[in-house]
Amino acid sequence: MANSGIVIPFYAAKDGTPLTGAAGEMAFTELRTVEGTDRLSEAPAIVEIGGGWYAFEAAYGTSPFDAGDLVGVIDADRDGVKGLANAERYIPVEVRLDFYGLARLVNRMSQSKLNGDMIIEDASGAAILKLGISEGEGVLERIPGAVD
Repeated sequence: MANSGIVIPFYAAKDGTPLTGAAGEMAFTELRTVEGTDRLSEAPAIVEIGGGWYAFEAAYGTSPFDAGDLVGVIDADRDGVKGLANAERYIPVEVRLDFYGLARLVNRMSQSKLNGDMIIEDASGAAILKLGISEGEGVLERIPGAVD
């Protein structure tokens, strides 16, 4: 079962005006896991939504979102034809597993009592996200507000 993709929107502007018609000029210049593994060669396509909004899609468990959370930079004017200032041209983005967390608030979720696996489903019962829980040798304890 493949997980559903999540759409990651971002905004681009030139001198405060929505940048339109620029999807063909946009490309990732960096895409890495938060541990630093380069995933640029697997970067998703960028599409225009409209009104200066653009987006790309990633699905947890599929490349490049198969090795943990991602951080990246999109060059909104890779060939320099739009004349964007650097502050407008380079757009930081992130893709995190917890982006799926909001889906848990509005969709059905089940969790196995036997192994802890979780499945979030849409209204038709199709899986949006499946998280397999595996027991490791160590214990990870998270204490809200504690400093590592």
